[in-house]
Amino acid sequence: MSGDIDTLVGMGFSRGKVQKAWKAVNGAGLQPAMDWLLSHPDVSDEPEEDQQGQALGSTSTESSTSKEEGEIKDGEQTAQSLICNDCQKLFRDATSAERHAIKTQHQNFSESTEIIKPLTEEEKKQKLAELKARLAEKRAKEAANSIEEQKQAERIRRKAGQDMSALKEEMEAKEIKKAFEAKRREKELDRIAKANIKAKIEQDRLERQAKREASKRSTQETTSTPATTAGTSTVGSNQTIKTEYNEARLQIRIPNATPVTQTFAADAKLTDVYDHLKAAGCNGNFTLSTTFPRKTFADVDLDKSLKELGLTPSSALVLTFV
Repeated sequence: MSGDIDTLVGMGFSRGKVQKAWKAVNGAGLQPAMDWLLSHPDVSDEPEEDQQGQALGSTSTESSTSKEEGEIKDGEQTAQSLICNDCQKLFRDATSAERHAIKTQHQNFSESTEIIKPLTEEEKKQKLAELKARLAEKRAKEAANSIEEQKQAERIRRKAGQDMSALKEEMEAKEIKKAFEAKRREKELDRIAKANIKAKIEQDRLERQAKREASKRSTQETTSTPATTAGTSTVGSNQTIKTEYNEARLQIRIPNATPVTQTFAADAKLTDVYDHLKAAGCNGNFTLSTTFPRKTFADVDLDKSLKELGLTPSSALVLTFV
C-alpha cells in the first residue's frame, strides 16, 4: 500500500490528495486510486483527520488494517466473491456482503468475475506514463478551455462596450437634435414676436402720420380762406385779381428724420429743392409729393418753377426714397 501511495506522490500528486483517493477506493490499488484522482481534480490537498486526529494513510492499525468479517484483500477475489459498488469493498460470500449491507446500509452489490493481480514494476511504469499523458491532455484541454473562455469573455466585454458606445452616441444625437429643435422653435417664436411688434409699431406710425396730416389739412383749410379774401380784390362784379407772391416756404417730411423747412424763391425750380435736400444729407434716389391732394412730381417737373407747380407760400411735401 505504501509503495502505491509513494508512486502516486511521485507522479506529482500531493500526499494529502493521494491519501483521500486511497481512502475513497478503500485501498483497492494503484489503478482505482489514479482513476479517482483524475475524476476529482478539485479535491483539497489538506489531509483529512480521523476521529483520533490521525492523518489518512498513516500506519494506524484501526484506520488501515481493520477488516470486516468476510472481507478479503486485493488479489484474493474469486469468481464467487462479491463487490460493494458503493464503497468498492470485496467480500468472500453473500453472508459477509449481507452483514456489510446491514452495517453500512449499502445495497449495490455485484459478483466479481475477475481476479485483480498486483501490478508489476513494468506495468506500474506503463500506468505512470499513461497517467502523465492523461494528465497532460487534461491540462491542455483545461488550458484551451480557459483561453476560449477568456476570449469569449473578451468578446462579450467588447460587444457590451460597443453596445454602450452606440447607445451613448444615439442618446447624444437625440439630445443634440432635441436642443436644435428647441432652439429653432425659440427663434421662430422670437421672429414672430418681433414681426408682430414691428407691425404694431408701423401701424401706430401710420395712424399718427394720418392724424397729423388730417390736422394739418384742417389747419390749412381754416387759414387759407382769410388769406384768399385778404389777398384778392374785386374788379367789377365777376372779376378777381390774385395777389402775387415772391417766396414759397416748404416743409418737407423725411422718413425717420427731422422735417426740413426751407424758403425758396417763387420762381425757383423744383431741381433746386432736390439739390438742397441732397446737400442736407438725403442721399439716394427719392421723389417729392404733395400731401393733399396727393401729387407726386416726375422728372418732367424738375425744370418747372415752384409757382408753376402750384406750391403756395406755405406748402408741405413728403420725401419718399425709391
